[in-house]
Amino acid sequence: MKIHAKIVMVALFLIIGFNMNAKETQSDDYLKYVDEIVDDFSRQMENKYGLYCYGSGGSMPTDIEKINVLFISYRKSTVDDARKMEVNAVQELLQRINTHEKIRPYLREYPFGTDRVGITISFRTETDDRPLDGSVALVCLAKSKIFYEAAEMRMTEPFTLTRIHRNNEWTKELIPGELQEKLIPIMEEPYEEALKIVGTTPHPNQKKR
Repeated sequence: MKIHAKIVMVALFLIIGFNMNAKETQSDDYLKYVDEIVDDFSRQMENKYGLYCYGSGGSMPTDIEKINVLFISYRKSTVDDARKMEVNAVQELLQRINTHEKIRPYLREYPFGTDRVGITISFRTETDDRPLDGSVALVCLAKSKIFYEAAEMRMTEPFTLTRIHRNNEWTKELIPGELQEKLIPIMEEPYEEALKIVGTTPHPNQKKR
């Protein structure tokens, strides 16, 4: 009986170890597929729109829940220009995800929809600063809405700093405000409305919201 019990325990350990290794392998597989999609997608956006990818990520604990990609553009952009780039980038990313057969089993849902991707484009000047001329400084997709923001220099509010000195005396010092760069909302719109304005036809596998 003791020998039989040992055999059972060894078998259980082998099964548990196999399952853990299998999960790690699966995780490696779908992360590899995400990297493949994002790398190929980023190259296309650079060639087509001069967008440079500087980061990507998302939510992928046990499956692929969300994919985010961050870009920089060194072009001056209007709302119309930013909308076109954002919509086309989102459509292209969704198409690549939903037509990639190997990644499909790992998607939180299929087809992947606009609420599960995030594309952010940050517009910069030649000196790598945000434009301060009222043009679009940032456009992003979040929760199936597109947000447009401009950059401005604004004076921060003064505040009182209270601190204690070595002699245990409390003092108050007024810290004046200073000019700081801030992102200011221009407008927001549902992604579906932006899609209609741009006139882009959604991919057949795209999930509608």
